[in-house]
Amino acid sequence: HFFGAFLFSGFSDFSFFLPVRLVSIGRGTALAETLPHNCGCCCLHPRARMSQAEEENVKVAVRMRCFSQPELDAKATRIVRMEEFDKGSRTIVKNPSSSDEKKFELDYSFQSFSPAETGAGRFYTQEDVFETIGRPLMVKALEGRNITLFAYGQTGSGKSYSMLGKEGQPGIIPLICDAIFKDIEEQKKKGPPRPGATIDHKVDIQVVEIYCEMVRDLLVDRKTWPPGGLEIKQLPTGIGVKALRRPCTKYAHIAEAIKTADQNRAVGAHALNSESSRAHTIYTVTYERTTKDGKDAKPYSVWSRLNLVDLAGSERTDKAKTAGQMQKEGIAINQALSHLGDCIKNLSEGKTPVYRNSKLTRLLQGSLTDGKVVMIAAISPASTCYDETISTLEFAKRIKKVKIKSKMNVTADPVARLQKEIDERRTELQKEIDELREQLRAGGGNPAVKEKLRKALDALNEEITQLEGALEQGVHDMEASSGDKMQDYMNAAKSKTSGGVSCKDPKDITLPHLRNLNPDPRLSETLNYEIESGMTTVGRYDPENPPKFELNGKGMKKDHAKITFDGQHVFIMSDTPHARVLVNGRPVGGEGYKELLHNYRVWLGGNYAFRFVFP
Repeated sequence: HFFGAFLFSGFSDFSFFLPVRLVSIGRGTALAETLPHNCGCCCLHPRARMSQAEEENVKVAVRMRCFSQPELDAKATRIVRMEEFDKGSRTIVKNPSSSDEKKFELDYSFQSFSPAETGAGRFYTQEDVFETIGRPLMVKALEGRNITLFAYGQTGSGKSYSMLGKEGQPGIIPLICDAIFKDIEEQKKKGPPRPGATIDHKVDIQVVEIYCEMVRDLLVDRKTWPPGGLEIKQLPTGIGVKALRRPCTKYAHIAEAIKTADQNRAVGAHALNSESSRAHTIYTVTYERTTKDGKDAKPYSVWSRLNLVDLAGSERTDKAKTAGQMQKEGIAINQALSHLGDCIKNLSEGKTPVYRNSKLTRLLQGSLTDGKVVMIAAISPASTCYDETISTLEFAKRIKKVKIKSKMNVTADPVARLQKEIDERRTELQKEIDELREQLRAGGGNPAVKEKLRKALDALNEEITQLEGALEQGVHDMEASSGDKMQDYMNAAKSKTSGGVSCKDPKDITLPHLRNLNPDPRLSETLNYEIESGMTTVGRYDPENPPKFELNGKGMKKDHAKITFDGQHVFIMSDTPHARVLVNGRPVGGEGYKELLHNYRVWLGGNYAFRFVFP
């Protein structure tokens, strides 16, 4: 909906009119949004827009998925219903034991249980969710404000479906990114806002995961990952990690990066031998628009960061029945989410949070202090998940109380802007250092408390040191051309295979091959093991006799199996004692061998499952 209202703003050197539009965000609600770029407002002098800071509470959307198969098997009943109002919504949860109801009044309630369900609330598709919360966030990003969108909830509550989606049903991350490039193309078709003016757009993406308190770059070959993960440090853009950024000139580049990240996660799941390689995944999209009003005019830029966070699910280990590596994953995930909860609680009470207690809160520190923030609270509808649903909604209620300021990122002098931000961060760090020193002086005789304070003080002093090189690195990054950045990306990302894995597009593979199977549908069939003519060996790492397909997980032996291809037929065999090889559930071993036909299932060792494909 558009209307012809104009907001008048006056400045000492000039005056102008600012066009506004009303953006529909579902069920009759609308937000007034400043029109982006070519409408005229984005191409105004930067001083005209720098003061447009906003402060508002975190927006919270609750989304209820359909029943899972285990819930259907348990004959669970739906205990959640939703109501919508002209402003806000209500999620109501019935206690299956007592029939008492708890009501949670939040910003949005998305019923994705069933379009045919009566009494549960209005049904929302992926596109509906995007139009309601995703598109308004995209408008804010193009306006020059940082945005953060994250999904929170128990394991299996539908977070990844909301954020990333599945085949034919893209989630909010791909939909936002696609809409950004559609907007850029639309502006290119319209041409510059004034004669002689030029507009340049730059977009890049970074994808990292936090797995057991290790930060890993999902856009590079996992063989290059440092053993302890990437170091979180002070960078020119704020607190973060030195991870690869993929320059993008079209949405297909974003899609490729997301696919690469999924493939790296799949490789990791195989290498770590975990049935579920669960981690917090952070997709950071950086957008920059530079306008120059003429050949000799000084350019000015509008930029923003979009942090799109797919949090790993919280879980009760007694209910999940996890052990070993999965239990370690679960403990690390729960601890990180607990620290995030502590930070949210402190922010909601106006206290200063401690972000250093986990890698997750450190990386989200900037997101929780500057920008527009929306959280999707993903919940199950099932009576068997009552406790987890209430816990998620209580967390949502707390984060709703948090107010965050959002400033517009506009500058005519990027170097001066960078210097200012670094100086501001140095002042903040110095204040923290002074407070810690005071606590040390008043800390009494408790050695444990003093040691903890000293470690925190050392970390702050290290950040001050890192700031010294941040300006130089930032200027270097600004001066690098798009071609240089793309070449850096290609050099770092050129190796996309490991242990015999090929990450080719399946339609480009002409040889028979094995495709990985994974309980997570996003990771399933993302890796291809091409079988060449002759004999292919499969087994654990062996420096003296390296296997073609290297699989190091549970139950795998050296020289575990052999696969032969004579140009027409593929056979698998194993003569290694206790080497588990199954084809369609039947064991193969000893002197036996089995021909593999198209779509046969193959199991190796304790955890590896594949589908055999013969193109």
